[in-house]
Amino acid sequence: MWAGRSLFIVSLLLVASCLQQAVAKVQTVTFKLGGAHRQRFEWKYLGKFGFGIGDGYYSTRLREVYPQVLPSGTRLDLEAYLDEEWPLADTIEDKCDRKQHARRVRNLWLGEHGKWGPFANGTIKHSIRPHVWYFAISDCNRTLQNGTYTFEFELVTRQQGGSHFSVELRWAPIANFVSLLGCTTFLWSFWRRSCRFFNSTGSLHPVIWTLGTILVVQYAAQCLHTGHLTLYRWNGQGSRVMEVLSEVLFMLCQVAQTSLLVVIALGYTLLQSKLGDLDFAVPICTLVALLHIALVISDKVQDGAAHRFADHDGATGWIIMVLRLALYAWFLWAVRGTEACSGFRLKAFLAKFRLAASLYFLAYPVSFLVMHLFAPYLREPVMECSLMAAQIASNIWLASLFLDRGAYFETSSLSASPLPGAGGSPVRFFKNE
Repeated sequence: MWAGRSLFIVSLLLVASCLQQAVAKVQTVTFKLGGAHRQRFEWKYLGKFGFGIGDGYYSTRLREVYPQVLPSGTRLDLEAYLDEEWPLADTIEDKCDRKQHARRVRNLWLGEHGKWGPFANGTIKHSIRPHVWYFAISDCNRTLQNGTYTFEFELVTRQQGGSHFSVELRWAPIANFVSLLGCTTFLWSFWRRSCRFFNSTGSLHPVIWTLGTILVVQYAAQCLHTGHLTLYRWNGQGSRVMEVLSEVLFMLCQVAQTSLLVVIALGYTLLQSKLGDLDFAVPICTLVALLHIALVISDKVQDGAAHRFADHDGATGWIIMVLRLALYAWFLWAVRGTEACSGFRLKAFLAKFRLAASLYFLAYPVSFLVMHLFAPYLREPVMECSLMAAQIASNIWLASLFLDRGAYFETSSLSASPLPGAGGSPVRFFKNE
């Protein structure tokens, strides 16, 4: 009881901290401009921000990082593109010709000896729908001549009302609030139900331990994400380490859960009480998990790219979708193989098991494809909310499957009791069966 209350109190503190809004979102970019004719950099994309309906505000400034020899007052052009014109501008090969499609062009001035120049402020007003604005900088007037210089650009943005979230992420605080409280409540419930199950049977099966571990890691990921949002409140940038680690842990939970479903479909707990010759699945699932981690890290490196509006957008999302479909095909093959060795009672359970598990396996591919039907600034909430709902539903289903004395309990080795006189034997992860 004390552990459950402590968990709930910690969650409330984390939620309260992340609900406070930051002063503004801050984006910083380091880049090069200038150079000789054949290797000259005249134009550079810097970042984007989605402004909602009402008045939005932005402030930009520039400084020279290296070699710090340009005089104070050196001028470069800041170009702001509306999402309606950006796709066309992005296809123009001569980057200096893109400026004709910019909605706004203004000067950015350098400070002296590497110091920041003055802020250039602007207001964005939308009355019909939200829009995404793209920012770029250019030296098409050849102010830098033949020299190559390294600059640092800072973009500070905020919505009407002070929100620092781009329009595609405005749902994040509420979604995090719901998810964190939901994770806390469910983890507490799972812990209590597991204790009752242990008191009843005298042990906890490895599948229950596995699910419990997944839930704890998922909760840790949610806390890291909350910490990232809390830091976002203070600096407008959050913590890159917390953000990436949170995403990696979330992805590992999804892979671990799909792997658990595959192992059960192969017959673990249904046709044999120990892992035995099914241990070949462990290195395969480990390799899949490592691939997912590499893809997540690669995806995070591209954050802020002009074409990305959601996590796993682009090539990374397509690769993850193919991996999930491959796991699903493996799962279906495993279920068919187990059915061939099953009686009527087990076949009836496997039919329901296959249907429920299919919904989880297909959650990512379907969400990924469906999100492309929406406007770019709606893709992130569509994708994340769909995956969140699928994960919550899967957690509830698996907890009921393992801890209730239903069809799975009766047809699997979970019903084998280690208690004296109850028959059966303790179930453990032996690999020699």
